[in-house]
Amino acid sequence: RLTPKIGFPWSEIRNISFNDKKFVIKPIDKKAPDFVFYAPRLRINKRILALCMGNHELYMRRRKPDTIEVQQMKAQAREEKHQKQLERAQLENEKKKREIAEKEKERIEREKEELMERLRQIEEQTMKAQKELEEQTRRALELDQERKRAKEEAERLEKERRAAEVAKAALAKQAADQMKNQEQLAAEIAEFTAKIALLEEAKKKKEEEASEWQHKAFAAQEDLEKTKEELKSVMSAPPPPPPPPVIPPTENEHDEHDENNAEASAELSSDGVMNHRSEEERVTETQKNERVKKQLQALSSELAQARDETKKTQNDVLHAENVKAGRDKYKTLRQIRQGNTKQRIDEFEAM
Repeated sequence: RLTPKIGFPWSEIRNISFNDKKFVIKPIDKKAPDFVFYAPRLRINKRILALCMGNHELYMRRRKPDTIEVQQMKAQAREEKHQKQLERAQLENEKKKREIAEKEKERIEREKEELMERLRQIEEQTMKAQKELEEQTRRALELDQERKRAKEEAERLEKERRAAEVAKAALAKQAADQMKNQEQLAAEIAEFTAKIALLEEAKKKKEEEASEWQHKAFAAQEDLEKTKEELKSVMSAPPPPPPPPVIPPTENEHDEHDENNAEASAELSSDGVMNHRSEEERVTETQKNERVKKQLQALSSELAQARDETKKTQNDVLHAENVKAGRDKYKTLRQIRQGNTKQRIDEFEAM
């Protein structure tokens, strides 16, 4: 009953019968075969047949035409039903209208609340804008005061800048003056250095001249002694015979005499010279005077800082190497005199 199986429509059944346990259903179509099944007991077939007869009675009752009374009752029922439907529709319409009105009222209330909330927000925004306006006004006043202070500070800084420029110009002038003084001092140092070199050279020449005059004086003294000895010998010896007449030689005779005399010699006498190496014991002015030495060293340091390294000559480089090695003219003379004569001759021949 819960899940009935549909085999064929009820209107297509022509006859229903059973014989003992055999149950037969005959359709209206005579060409169609009978539907036959067997029940386990006879009473089941009886119940099926009774059920089919009752079902057929209900089937026919529902399909036969109604009587006038039934038709009137159905018409009245339909009218009442229609009236109820109209009333129900009217009630439903009124209910919908009431719901719409309530919704509209709720919407109006909601919009009212929203408008009130919006009004409150606008009031808050207005108050906030008023506060911001006041704050901006106060800030504008502060900014104006800051602007005035900045302007005053800018004017003060401008004054200080001008004063700094004046001081800078003064310092630049002072620096230029100092540079001029340094250049002048460097020129004076160079001049004094040149003068010192000239004085050293003049002193050396004077010493050489004095040594030369001393040698000449010793030579003149020796000549004087020789002359005295010759006079003594002449005065003590007998008078010689008269000399033959002297014929002055001609130029050709001098040439022949020079050609015949192929050898000559000269004595380099150094008698009377007490010290042959006096120049090795010479002392410069800087060695004797410590103050002049320090002053020259300071001036040399200042000149070295101001010197342009790109404009050095070969002589400047050689002088710097000699100063760095500690070489001077007196040291060179002492080195030349080192060793014996044979060693110096060998070194000279090896050059």
